[in-house]
Amino acid sequence: MHIPAESKPKALEDALWQTALEAVSPLEMDPPCAVRLRAWITIGVQRMERQRRLAPADLAIAHINLGKLINLMKKEAVFLGKPDRLDNATFEAARRRLRRQASLTTFALWPFWPHNFVASN
Repeated sequence: MHIPAESKPKALEDALWQTALEAVSPLEMDPPCAVRLRAWITIGVQRMERQRRLAPADLAIAHINLGKLINLMKKEAVFLGKPDRLDNATFEAARRRLRRQASLTTFALWPFWPHNFVASN
């Protein structure tokens, strides 16, 4: 979905949330996991605004990388024996995997997981 750069952050958050819901389907997402994922989306949008990266290409990257994040969560759900839903355990497992991956390479999942995030935590 294309969101013009001048749109409010809430519109971008809503568009990214829709992308997340589409990527999660057909799995279910527990409400606490949904809250955490929405918070990550909000932080990602704030990062995009601070970096003044709201061009159509940047929006496309954000949507693609959010899908990659959800797919990583789905893989972790399978490893954890919960292939039908995402919950806080799958969220944390995906976060740990991202942390390990980012510490070994220049891996980035901008704006949701930039490489420098690991160094600052």
